[in-house]
Amino acid sequence: MPELEKPTKERRSRSKPIGEAKKVPWTFPKNTLEDAIRIAKIIEEKNAGNAMPAQEVAVAVGFRQAQDWRFQDLLRSANQYGLVAGSGPKAQVSITKLGQDIVAPRAPSQRADGLLAAFRAVKDFENVEKFYGGKRIPEDEFFLNTVTREFNVPRDRVDVFAKIFRDNLNFLRSFSGKSAGTDNIAGSETLAQGTPAEKIPAPVVSKEPRVREFLDTCFVMMPFGEWFDRYYQEIYVPAIKEAGFEPVRADELFTTGSVVEQVWEQIEKATLLLADLSGKNANVFYELGLAHAARKPVVFTSALVDDVPFDLRHLRVIIYDVREPEWAARLMKSVTDYLRNAMKEPGKSIPHPFRKLAEEAEGSAGGKGNRRGSS
Repeated sequence: MPELEKPTKERRSRSKPIGEAKKVPWTFPKNTLEDAIRIAKIIEEKNAGNAMPAQEVAVAVGFRQAQDWRFQDLLRSANQYGLVAGSGPKAQVSITKLGQDIVAPRAPSQRADGLLAAFRAVKDFENVEKFYGGKRIPEDEFFLNTVTREFNVPRDRVDVFAKIFRDNLNFLRSFSGKSAGTDNIAGSETLAQGTPAEKIPAPVVSKEPRVREFLDTCFVMMPFGEWFDRYYQEIYVPAIKEAGFEPVRADELFTTGSVVEQVWEQIEKATLLLADLSGKNANVFYELGLAHAARKPVVFTSALVDDVPFDLRHLRVIIYDVREPEWAARLMKSVTDYLRNAMKEPGKSIPHPFRKLAEEAEGSAGGKGNRRGSS
């Protein structure tokens, strides 16, 4: 019986499964700039800006191992934005000057300039920005087609590109204080005050746009309308900023899409939260439940102690009375003090059952884990 012909190298290569072919590397980050900043922030806060082993950075961010693909994606993104140097599970990760300008700036304008430079460090983002040159970015279908045809972003990655690109624009825009105009940032050398609106990316609609100052956010859960809007703008916003956090309220963020998903996203991002329980508003209590499920520290305020559920009265609760002289100034100072204390001892602002879960989660991450909120 004749011996079967051995397959040639050419035939073997033809029969090689498609999945084994070498993958095309990603040319843009899989994470937003806001998320990637967490890596630089950890290095600055945990190790005084000195280089850290990737394993220690991973644990501090909230992962068990540096080999975790989610951490590797995050670390790679931080490198692509130019925030840190060093990639791989065994790398020494160091913060760059650009990263320091963002997480530890000497002035608000330095942070704003740094954020814009980090965005443009990704050539795909910079090229798309220049392509539109002042024009508003079109709806998804046309934008996706343009990115694929003009910039050769693979079709199976274009949805990720579009989301990261738009999220980055909204993040940059929050530091500009502008509320209308275009998605373009071409020609803008800074996001500091005085930058023309047409040179800065358009944000989500806000009732009263503010220039964002801080990276850490405090999500505010409270009723809307009437006097509550004034309380927010005139008392809570300055008090939260004085404590070193950026105030965020749900009605400042809503765009198209699920309201619950957007609220949940902001709760997850927040370092801590403030809840005004006055009037026992159903939406506030629902958001509070989400915050506790996320194991986030919450500071409470209320005009009446009876509006605070009995099970929560042992936590940080500020009771204010609008009939008392100088009540607003006292409330403002109390909110600032309580937020600072909650940051120092977050466990005391989390109900016991959820606190236990938080401690277990941190313990499983190596005892040093830093929850996602420190972004």
